[in-house]
Amino acid sequence: MKKIVTLMLIVLSTVVLAGKNKVRDPYHFVVEGSFIATKNVSYTIFKENKEGTFVCIERTKARKVYRVECNTGGRYLVRFQNKKGDVKFLMIDASTYGYFQADVDWRKPYDGLIKKEKIGYCLVTLTNGNGRALIAQN
Repeated sequence: MKKIVTLMLIVLSTVVLAGKNKVRDPYHFVVEGSFIATKNVSYTIFKENKEGTFVCIERTKARKVYRVECNTGGRYLVRFQNKKGDVKFLMIDASTYGYFQADVDWRKPYDGLIKKEKIGYCLVTLTNGNGRALIAQN
């Protein structure tokens, strides 16, 4: 009986410690998502500097999911490229802290922009000449 209680306390403390990772961080805006209709995607993260140009800060590869941690107050550009050479872009305006989940769908021909609105962050699709359409909110 004593072993069972000890084991339950260890499991409970592990769950509590794992939950602390989701605490709101006032210094970062985190974007996570998965890749739809493809696997093994390489992506590059660019950060806008004071002159207004984007500078590469990280290059990485992912099989199914991605994670981008942005400092608040900055603008970021993420360039995704699959094995076929298809490219998608995600612009992130990290004006305040928060968390957003956006999947990258390789079946659709558009890029995305995450920006702050009155209701919170939202994802806006960017297409070739057809304007923009709101597709998701968080």
